[in-house]
Amino acid sequence: MELVNVSQLRPGQVLASAVRNPNGVVLCPAGFELTEAAISRIRNAKVESAVIVGTLGPGPKVEERLQALEDRFQGVDDPLLLQVKATLVKRFHAMRME
Repeated sequence: MELVNVSQLRPGQVLASAVRNPNGVVLCPAGFELTEAAISRIRNAKVESAVIVGTLGPGPKVEERLQALEDRFQGVDDPLLLQVKATLVKRFHAMRME
């Protein structure tokens, strides 16, 4: 599964989860194969992202993700945000094991 911006949606991709408008109404159910019309409907409904089956290509390597995380949290001292960072670091390290 991959979370993508609606600008990245292409006909033929399959939704891994339902796409809902901001009011919670289902626009397309999970398992739906996207068409140009469906993509237009999703964009017009002001939906920002969707989860699709599979991936569009290889994602960044774990080391790149960790470095980007360090860059983003540079100078952050908020305890809650540092907990979020620690959780992400833990998840990235777990990805090495998968």
